[in-house]
Amino acid sequence: KTLALKKEEELRGKITNIKDKISFLIIQIGEDEGTKVYVRQKIKKSEKLGFIPIYKNFGEDISEEEIINFIKEEQKKEDIYGVICEQPIPSKYNSLRIIESIDHNKDIDCLTPYNIGRLAWDQPIFYPATPKAVVDLLENYQIFPEGKKILIISRSIIIGKPLLLMLLKKSKLGNATVICAHSKTKELKELTKVADIIITAVGKPYFLTKEMVKEDSVIIDCGINVVEKEGKSEIVGDAHYDELLDKVKAITPVPGGVGVLTTINLLENIFRSYERKKRV
Repeated sequence: KTLALKKEEELRGKITNIKDKISFLIIQIGEDEGTKVYVRQKIKKSEKLGFIPIYKNFGEDISEEEIINFIKEEQKKEDIYGVICEQPIPSKYNSLRIIESIDHNKDIDCLTPYNIGRLAWDQPIFYPATPKAVVDLLENYQIFPEGKKILIISRSIIIGKPLLLMLLKKSKLGNATVICAHSKTKELKELTKVADIIITAVGKPYFLTKEMVKEDSVIIDCGINVVEKEGKSEIVGDAHYDELLDKVKAITPVPGGVGVLTTINLLENIFRSYERKKRV
């Protein structure tokens, strides 16, 4: 948590003396409860730092055109510096069409084809928040990917694909040998056993166990899963934290690990969008 607090203080220092309203738009389609938990965290943290979040939750009775028109109109507003369309978008909609309607200068999630393309060229406008959180953690703890075998268990456009691009880039925080595994990967255990660093984002509670990893490996858990424990809802990761703690070199907790940094990175992107607009 100390890294997140440090970044939060730096951001607060930058935003404190600014008189402008820095607003951003969060759109959620449907009633996914996990998404709502994450949205509440974003709203709370952003307000605490002086940003103005505008949250719009559409029911699934809305048409694709209405969503796209709403995004196009709202993002024209002078004080809107970021647009987030929460994932997952219900399958009845064409997700790509909706995402493509976001102005790439305000695409703080880095999901538009334009911004993913710039990331592939290693010239991003914004770094996607969760993959950036992973790289931030590695850098903070002096765990450099260069020359290491890294296994990413995810191929999503939010985590797996952008993280793959970031870990392959020619730098001290890249130059890794990266394997991307997913639900159709055969013999996953053979891959987890040899990986120096495992990054998991599969959305299955306690999926990664101590039998699956080698000693001295590093585990970064991006999974957010809600489980019932003694009649209460609890958030846990993909990795079995308690049993892995003694075996591995380092492991991130859930909650309190990657997620905390993800929110700060997203807010840093909003501030970056504000700074870019002011420079023009």
